Amino acid sequence: MSEIKDVMVSPELVTQATICVCGLAVTTSNHAEQDVETQKIAPLWQQFMSRSEVQSNTQSPVYGCYYDYESDHNGEFSVLTGLLAGLSQAGAGNAELTELTLAAGEYLCFSAKGEMPGIVISLWGQIWQYFEASSCQFERSYNTDYECYTSMDGVDIYIGIKQK
Repeated sequence: MSEIKDVMVSPELVTQATICVCGLAVTTSNHAEQDVETQKIAPLWQQFMSRSEVQSNTQSPVYGCYYDYESDHNGEFSVLTGLLAGLSQAGAGNAELTELTLAAGEYLCFSAKGEMPGIVISLWGQIWQYFEASSCQFERSYNTDYECYTSMDGVDIYIGIKQK
């Protein structure tokens, strides 16, 4: 597993406008993702990254979005891998693609650089620890969260939050 080379000591609080993305989506759970036979996120990323509009993309960051939470991290949720809506050549009208509007509001942004996908897995572990800490002044809203891939080795993970 990759070590996080460049993690912000504390996340940055940001007020985010809505972001519209378009891509491929599945519904899963953290429990299902623990077993190679039932995991859906890795195959979703493989399918998405092999698409021609993704391979030729030069305008949009790549997004990994988490939404439609059944409850919290223990329930089912939907995952969408996508590009900014309107930049995809396949765009709306393609029944295979899903459009998603990420909710506007307050997010904590966690950033890291390192080897993919290990760096993302490591950063998610740190995020879970952050929210489990008794000193944490925020709680997750479980509305929309998303990963924004800023470079081949950089990721920002935005977690929707509310005050405790």
